[in-house]
Amino acid sequence: MAASLGGFFLPATALASSATYTVRAGDSLYAIAAKFHVTVHQLELWNHLSSDVIHPGQVLVVSQGGSQARPSSASSSSRTGASTYVVQPGDSLWSISEKFHITVSQLEAWNGLVSSSTLRPGESLRVAKPSSSPPSSSHHADTQQVSLTSRGSSPGSSNASLTQSALGFAVADYARTFLGDPYEWGANGPSAFDCSGLIQYVFAHFYIQLPRTSYAQYEVGVPVSESSLQPGDIVFFDTYGSGPSHDGIYLGNGQFINAASTSVQIDSLSDPYWADHYIGARRVIGQNG
Repeated sequence: MAASLGGFFLPATALASSATYTVRAGDSLYAIAAKFHVTVHQLELWNHLSSDVIHPGQVLVVSQGGSQARPSSASSSSRTGASTYVVQPGDSLWSISEKFHITVSQLEAWNGLVSSSTLRPGESLRVAKPSSSPPSSSHHADTQQVSLTSRGSSPGSSNASLTQSALGFAVADYARTFLGDPYEWGANGPSAFDCSGLIQYVFAHFYIQLPRTSYAQYEVGVPVSESSLQPGDIVFFDTYGSGPSHDGIYLGNGQFINAASTSVQIDSLSDPYWADHYIGARRVIGQNG
């Protein structure tokens, strides 16, 4: 017997001596790596993966040579008294705050960061309040925040308070996990998407419910000028005549991710085709009434 790992076959004896994990809908290599305290590179190496594309039902080796890998939890990290965390590839301020049940604002304050700060793998972040931490200054009081229930948490767990811009970066990061997934008209995930299906699926992950079509999505949120675009904004195009027949998620630096042609891909707003068909953008993050 042999077990299939994304097109590569591992002998059953190899699986018997290693811990395995079955991919679920919405999983990414980064999320699985964080869960089992390994790196994305190790997952790719152990499973002979040539890309970070994975699919529900796929069996992955998550430890080498039978080491007893166990899913991590923020509570277990707290019990060990961990006060610092080493940034892993794919991390964002949002994902780290969720892991340790703290807010993005706290991470920023404890580490001298702002929501647009770039995290680098190997960088050490403080994830617990410093004993000599000064009281919060009043100038933080006007920071716009949005409260959402943490993904995967129990109904009774406390809400995580996130700054609007940090949540935008988190939405953009999550959308990137579907890069390369196939395009299919009318598909809304998790294994294939059309343009508005990708938008709806990604935002639903953050408990932001959007209509199904690009035309209806164009009617929600608030309009944003092209010069004011932020990660997480939805950009719209008239690819089939008049009206918002296509949309994508803005990533920053003039780029957006969208399900188009044959797969989920990243394109540039400055590309002549997209620039010619661009009709506007909407911001739904922070517009929850």
